[in-house]
Amino acid sequence: MSRASSLYRLQEIDSSLDRVQVRLAEIDHILQGSEVVQNRRMELAAAEAEWRGAQAATRTAEDAVTLQRGKIEQTEKNLYGGVIQNPKELQDLQQEAESLKRYLGTLEDRLLEEMVAAEEAENRRDEAQDLLATAEENVAEEHEQLHGESATLLADLRRLQAEREAGLESADQRDVALYTDLRQGMGSVVVARVNDGSCGVCGLILPASAIQAMRSGDKLERCIQCHRFLYAG
Repeated sequence: MSRASSLYRLQEIDSSLDRVQVRLAEIDHILQGSEVVQNRRMELAAAEAEWRGAQAATRTAEDAVTLQRGKIEQTEKNLYGGVIQNPKELQDLQQEAESLKRYLGTLEDRLLEEMVAAEEAENRRDEAQDLLATAEENVAEEHEQLHGESATLLADLRRLQAEREAGLESADQRDVALYTDLRQGMGSVVVARVNDGSCGVCGLILPASAIQAMRSGDKLERCIQCHRFLYAG
């Protein structure tokens, strides 16, 4: 195996390792806590807070109606109880009773509005509970699948690490050291495959003599434009 092919194979293994490790990190993040479930829990908490507020407003409106009815009852008792005989006082009580009854109508309308709002808030809370339950069920199913995928990926990781160790043993250690340094600056592609006579990364057209030299010799050639190692295949 040529020096270029050894590094190209090492690069393929490293790229596969990168993909496996990225996916394992993604799975671990998902298993740590589903964003969908967290959002549904926040939505439920907001819906429950709204429902509790609507209930409190309804109770306040009910208390106001009860208090107003008590005032009306007491006023009518004074009006029709026969204790007050003065016509002017009776007239004032009559007007007060009528005013209290008018305001009672306003309070009852307000109570009805609060009851409707409370019912709507309860429906939204129930819907939020259903959405959360569905999300948790979906996540539980997804987690089961992800655990299976994670086990497969861990097996792939161990296999790739063993292949990398074998590749390192067969490669020139000076080439590996240079490859490692370049990978930190160039990213995952340090060895560019030659495609149709061009560098597979930057597209520079290579002289036919250079390609022939890559295939026949054991010298590491580098692209004069992007400075990556070249592998003719």
